[in-house]
Amino acid sequence: MKGISLKTLLITSLISFSALAKVNITKLSYKDDNNFGVVTINLKGALKDTPELQIKGNIVQVAIPNSVVWPKIEKQVSVNKSFDTTLMAYQYNKSLSRVRANLPYKLDGKESKVSVVLNDNNIQLFFPKQKSLTKKIVTSVNKKTVESNKPKRVVKAKASSYDESYLEKLLKDKEQTKNQPVKKIAKTETSLFEEMNTKKEVVSDAVGTKMSSFKKSEFNFTSYIFKFVGFFALLVAGIYFVMNFFRKGMLKKGGLGFLSGTKMVEVLSTTYIGPKRSILVLRVHKQVFLVAQSEKGMDFLTEIKDTAGFMKEGERKVVGDNFDTNLDSAEEKGKEFKLKEVVSQLDNESDSHDDVDPVLAALAGQTESQELNKVSLSKQIKNKIKELKPLQ
Repeated sequence: MKGISLKTLLITSLISFSALAKVNITKLSYKDDNNFGVVTINLKGALKDTPELQIKGNIVQVAIPNSVVWPKIEKQVSVNKSFDTTLMAYQYNKSLSRVRANLPYKLDGKESKVSVVLNDNNIQLFFPKQKSLTKKIVTSVNKKTVESNKPKRVVKAKASSYDESYLEKLLKDKEQTKNQPVKKIAKTETSLFEEMNTKKEVVSDAVGTKMSSFKKSEFNFTSYIFKFVGFFALLVAGIYFVMNFFRKGMLKKGGLGFLSGTKMVEVLSTTYIGPKRSILVLRVHKQVFLVAQSEKGMDFLTEIKDTAGFMKEGERKVVGDNFDTNLDSAEEKGKEFKLKEVVSQLDNESDSHDDVDPVLAALAGQTESQELNKVSLSKQIKNKIKELKPLQ
């Protein structure tokens, strides 16, 4: 049972695949068959849909559904004269291809004589042949010239009735009639060539050919120059706009300072003295200033000249001498306090519940004299500020 089911699935898939398969148009050929011209369309594959025949003026077209043409086929054949007919096969859309024959004459009134015959591997298109217009016109002109060249019938009369002047006129007329047919034939030939040239003009196609080939446009040097000049002008205008924006906007306000992350002005320390009064240490680039701040504003006090020593002393207070690179030249100071005395003093002051910070008081008692212990830290700073010389 399983084998039978697999066989049925394979058969159905093959049938569906063959139904979806398309016919390939491989070749176009032409031959004469008495008074008819035959265009043979060679196919590869089974044709299942009937083609559609369309006739418009001198164009005969066969639309073949479910067919493929790749690449486009185009060739010149001879119906009346050498290479006066164009055969073309092209892909109109993904499921429809068209075969077209551009004839050198129109088939108006002869549409019933155009037929299509379906064979196993090809399609034959029959259309009636028509003699070229030039032959008819030339033959008619030749007939007229022959009739004009026929000798005129002269009625016999008596010898006494002839006049020499009349005979001279007849001879002149005969010479003129001999020269006239040559001119007419020359004129007719020129007119025929003009008509043939007008017939070879491109016929406007009412049916859109989506995949027809187009002639490539030639390279135009002047248009290239104009495009290059326009692009260069736009580039220069863009650069000028950007530079003007920087000059009036960013560069005018702060230069290129927005690119760097360094602080130009920095507050190093703030010392509180009293209500709304403090001393600030400011660093501006490589200079350090001491500034007093109050309700009235900020007053410049002095400039610290030894900036390197000032910064070094601050670092030493924070991290000590362990990170000093000049250990040999560093001053070795003695021990200015005893740890046991500081601890005992801290215990005593914690019992007395004094408002002063015990650690600061203990350190101040060991490092400074008894007079400095009595004076508060704020008074010391005020005295130092008074001793400093003003900027004036």
